[in-house]
Amino acid sequence: MLDNFKEINNNFLRLYILYTVKYMPYWAVVSIFALIYLFISVQRFPFIKIDRPAGVFTGVTLLVLSKVITLEEGYGFIDWDVITFLLGMMIMISYLQASGFFGAAASFVVRACRGPKSLLAGVIFSSALLSALFVNDTVCLLMTPIVAAAAAAVKINPIPYLAALALSSNIGSALTVTGNPQNMYIGIRTGIGFLQFAGITAVPVLFSLAAVYAVLRAVYRKETAAPFKAPAELAGQAPVDLPLAVKSLAALLLTLVLFISGAGYPFAALAGATVIIITARIKPALAFKRVDWPILLFFAGLFVVMGAFEKTGCMAGLISSAAGLTEEGGLYSLGLFSAVTALISNAVSNVPAVILMMPAAEGSDKSAALLALISTFAGNLTLVGSVANLIVAERAEASGVSFSFAEHLKAGVPVTLISCAAAVLWIFLLL
Repeated sequence: MLDNFKEINNNFLRLYILYTVKYMPYWAVVSIFALIYLFISVQRFPFIKIDRPAGVFTGVTLLVLSKVITLEEGYGFIDWDVITFLLGMMIMISYLQASGFFGAAASFVVRACRGPKSLLAGVIFSSALLSALFVNDTVCLLMTPIVAAAAAAVKINPIPYLAALALSSNIGSALTVTGNPQNMYIGIRTGIGFLQFAGITAVPVLFSLAAVYAVLRAVYRKETAAPFKAPAELAGQAPVDLPLAVKSLAALLLTLVLFISGAGYPFAALAGATVIIITARIKPALAFKRVDWPILLFFAGLFVVMGAFEKTGCMAGLISSAAGLTEEGGLYSLGLFSAVTALISNAVSNVPAVILMMPAAEGSDKSAALLALISTFAGNLTLVGSVANLIVAERAEASGVSFSFAEHLKAGVPVTLISCAAAVLWIFLLL
C-alpha cells in the first residue's frame, strides 16, 4: 500500500510539474494582461497613481519576474522600426508645435467662419485635415482651447464644436499612415505605400466626415442654429515663428516625398527629423521636451506584452478565426471581423487592439486598411475609446467647459455605427 501511495504521489507530482510548465505561463500572462487592462482603462486607483505607460511598464516587469519571458525575449518582441518612425515624426511635429503653427491654423479657421454652421464645418474639415497630416492627439491638444475660446467669444454652446473636434480628428487620422500610432504600426508591418493607403481609406473617411456634420446638426439642432452674438476675438494667441514654421513644414514635405517615392518609413522620418534639427535655429532640447516619450514607452511595452501572448499561444485561436474571416471576404465575414476589432478597440484601446489583430490582416493591403479604419473609427464610440477624446475632454475642462461621457455618447454612437458600416461596405466592394 505504501508503494502504491508513493506511486500515486509521484504521478501527481509529475502531473503538477507538467501542468505548471505547460499552463502556468498561459495563466500568468492572462492575469498580467488583465492587470494591464485595468491600468489602461481605469487609471485611477485609491492608493496608487499610475497612467497607461506606467501600467504597461509594470506589466512587462511582472512578465519577466514571473519567468513568462526573459529580458532578452522582451527586447526581441519590440518592433524598433515602429519606435524609430514614431520618434522621427514626433520630433518634426515638436518643432512645428514650437513654431505656433497649430494654434495659428485653428485660430484662422474660427476667425474665418461667419456662423455656427460654417464654424462646425470648419472645425470638422480643419481637424480632419491636420490629423491626417500630423498625429491626431497633437491636433486635439492644441485646437481644443482655441475652439472653446471661439465659442465663448461668440456666446454659443461649445459642446457641438468640441464633439466635432474629437470625432473628426479620429476619423481624419484614419486617412494616412502618419495620422495615428496604430496606422503607423500597420504601415510598418505591411509596407503599404503612403498614397496607396490613402487611396483605399479616402472614401469611407470622407463619407464619415459628412456623417459627423449631419449627426451633430441633428443632435444639436438648436445649438448649431443660434447666430453669433459677437465677433470672434481670440485672446492669448501666441505669435507664429514663421521661419521655424516654414522649415518644419519643409522637413515634413521632404518626409512625405520620401514616403511617396518608396523610401522606408523609419528612414524617411529620421531624414526629416535630422533636417529640421540641423536647420532650426533653436536648441534641440526645447523641441525634445515636447516629444511624447511616454507614448514610445507605451508602444514598446505593448509589443512585449503582445509578444508574450504569442509565445504562450493565447492569441492563436482568435487570430486564426479572424484571419479566416478576412480571407473569406464576404460582407458578413468582414462585418464580424470589424465588430470584433471594434469591441477589442474599446476594451483595451485601439493601439493594443491593432497589435493583437494585425496577424489576421496581413494577408492583403485592403484587410490591413480595414483594420486601420475600424480600430480608428471605433475610438469614437465612447469618451475613453481614444486618447484624442480624453484630451478634448480634459483640455475643455481646463477651459471651464464640461464635456462628459454621456455627452460624447449622443453623437459618438451614431457616428461610429455609420462610419464602421461605410468602411466594411467599401472594403467589401474593393475586394
